[in-house]
Amino acid sequence: MSAGRVILIILGGIGVLFGLALLVGGGFLLWADRTQREDGYLTTPTERFATPTYALTRTRLEVDTEGEGWVLNESWFGKVRIRGESSGGKTLFIGVGPQAEVARYHGTVAHANVQDIDFDPFRVTYLSVSGGAPRAPPTEQSFWAASASGVGTQTLTWKVREGDWSVVLMNADGSRGVAADVDLGAKLSFLLWVAIGLLIGGVLVSVGSAALIVLAARTPRPPSARPAPPNEGRVQESTEAPEAPSHSTEVPPAAGSSPGS
Repeated sequence: MSAGRVILIILGGIGVLFGLALLVGGGFLLWADRTQREDGYLTTPTERFATPTYALTRTRLEVDTEGEGWVLNESWFGKVRIRGESSGGKTLFIGVGPQAEVARYHGTVAHANVQDIDFDPFRVTYLSVSGGAPRAPPTEQSFWAASASGVGTQTLTWKVREGDWSVVLMNADGSRGVAADVDLGAKLSFLLWVAIGLLIGGVLVSVGSAALIVLAARTPRPPSARPAPPNEGRVQESTEAPEAPSHSTEVPPAAGSSPGS
């Protein structure tokens, strides 16, 4: 096998692996789109978030579409839902506000900022910030882009906009000790099309790479023998029969007969 054919087989193998990766990714997105939606929102499992401080925050949520404002609409990525229920019977407050305003409000308030979230298994990493009580309840602030508060399950729906944002969970009266069961949802209408594109791309790449491997590994046929000319190799036959020896047909004379009789 030549070096060129070996290289083609290696490239084909890499292509097959890449195609399989596309198929797995597309299958996962298709499964998520078909099974993890609720009221049109792609939703996370409900998990418990808790802190003994006065507030639970998630800061540094940067939204930047680089001028492509058409992305932030309900057909693509235009709406986020945060749903929570206070586990202690307290009145829960959920708010989304500009990061600078939230940082100013929580400047001297003891709170916990969510740094990282893992869902399988569920684990939250908090960064605790020391401080005192808030100067006023969150319901009295006017900078919130969207908010919800009350007893029982509270649902915040926010139309995503460009900027730097923070999400805040507090007790509506600003008291210490925040605990809530929370799930997050987003309308990602484009997810189905991304999944279909990955599946089609995975099929095309896998089939093309497999065909490349088959063609490169295929053993070439040996060259066929050149057909001999019609008269070549044929023993030339004589068309003339051998001359037979001449025999005399003259009958010898009988005994006692004269030559003239």
